Amino acid sequence: MVKAVVASLPAELVALLPYRSLPKRNRRQFLEGMGTRTVEQIIARAARRWVAHGYADALHSADGRGIGSAVGVAVALVQEGECPSPRCEDGQDLDTGAECRICVERRAERRSARKAAAAAGRHTGTVRTLPGRPGWWECTICKHPGNGPVPEGGECAGCQKEAAAAARQLSDQWKQEDTARKADWQAAAEFCAAQDRQAEETAAQEAAEAQRAAQERTEQQQAEAEETARIRAQLAAEYPELAAVSGSQSAGPAPF
Repeated sequence: MVKAVVASLPAELVALLPYRSLPKRNRRQFLEGMGTRTVEQIIARAARRWVAHGYADALHSADGRGIGSAVGVAVALVQEGECPSPRCEDGQDLDTGAECRICVERRAERRSARKAAAAAGRHTGTVRTLPGRPGWWECTICKHPGNGPVPEGGECAGCQKEAAAAARQLSDQWKQEDTARKADWQAAAEFCAAQDRQAEETAAQEAAEAQRAAQERTEQQQAEAEETARIRAQLAAEYPELAAVSGSQSAGPAPF
């Protein structure tokens, strides 16, 4: 397995290895770095890191600093990343290809810790330079190597973009939450207004119903009084003697 991986490394790196091979004392470290990955996966990892981690640029560019330790570079190309997730492959999920959530969370934690330390007035440390690679430094967030002037805060361009994107996402989230709160308040105000209108309409209907009921009672009482008066008048006309008796006994109850 070691021979297969070493043979797949860039030819210019292999040419710098002792006897164009990996020394026996480094093979155990090499195998441990491969972990549970297949040979094909390790070959793909090494090819990706050769370019992404700046080794090709260091060796070939006009201002390249060269490679200090070919064996150290060979080991670095295949060793496991610092992410504890067994399916993380340099920040990507090996199965889905999506960004590793654990890496994102760990970078956010590092950034928060650095900001908290700076806010408390504590020294957050200097950017670590890579041994044997003059001009190269390690990002304080993702730990990937960078070349050239050290950026302010020690964050590589990728981590700076991630932080800016996270800030924009948080700002958008706050705006959405504020809009949602305003919509909730508006809906609550409209609901209360509707409830008030309904209560007013109900009260008006009850008052109108009470007024109609009172009017009906008054009319009924008036009709009953008129009917009583009519019956009395009729009885008086038909039975005048009763009317005379009634007149002589006005102090007592009426006979009809």
